[in-house]
Amino acid sequence: MSGAPEPVPPHATEREADKRQPTGADWIIPAIGLAFATYYLLSIRNLVWEAKIAAVFVAVVLYALIGVYVLVTVVGLKRGSLRIDFSPLWGNLALFRIRALLFGLAALSVLALPWAGFTLGTFGFLLVSFLWLEKMPWKLAVITSGALAIAGYVLFIVALRTAFPPGPFELAMRALTGI
Repeated sequence: MSGAPEPVPPHATEREADKRQPTGADWIIPAIGLAFATYYLLSIRNLVWEAKIAAVFVAVVLYALIGVYVLVTVVGLKRGSLRIDFSPLWGNLALFRIRALLFGLAALSVLALPWAGFTLGTFGFLLVSFLWLEKMPWKLAVITSGALAIAGYVLFIVALRTAFPPGPFELAMRALTGI
């Protein structure tokens, strides 16, 4: 205990000097939401008016929420309580890798949807996610993925009559049940 201060790494003093909260990485979800809402509006042109009303309502709500987030961010930047910083996206490389793999898997799943259909596409996405990213035991992954995909089929296709692309499972179920 000499009373001398401990040396402070140069990075620590920079971080301590900048107490503003980072913003930038947290814009990923709103950006995806904006793209989804826009795609949703563009994809409803040939649907019945009830579907168009629902789509417009969902898009308006998403746009409004994103608008509020933009306003909060702009005010925070102007007040000096926020700073633009995207480094939290890749600061933890292991987490960044998992996020990138999950995003790529989701994109592949969407691309496979027209051929696999909703149920098999959902099953495949969940199965690969559980096995590859979650490292779940394969039997549990198959059972969980299957149960969730079947539940999605019953909810979205049977009960709600959602017009997801039919795949081999949906076509077989339609042939067997007439649904």
